[in-house]
Amino acid sequence: ALKLHKQADMQEEKNRIERVLGAISQPELIQKVLTFALSEEVRPQDTVSVIGGVAGGSKQGRKAAWKFVRDNWEELYNRYQGGFLISRLIKVS
Repeated sequence: ALKLHKQADMQEEKNRIERVLGAISQPELIQKVLTFALSEEVRPQDTVSVIGGVAGGSKQGRKAAWKFVRDNWEELYNRYQGGFLISRLIKVS
């Protein structure tokens, strides 16, 4: 799926792929997706959707997403400057 994301020409296609990445259950892949969410390959406004997808995918994903948000809080807060995306991030995770 990450390869398809990189090859996609249209942003809509990238967004679809980002949303389904959360449907995984293997802990190592969950971490890979969460790390991907903060990478330059994902637009900052789409990071919240990727993390939310992981949080909504499974109980394991929810726990991992919340830990990821806490561990990366400073970067995420600075990225969204206290705007609506930070509150959405907290809500989805």
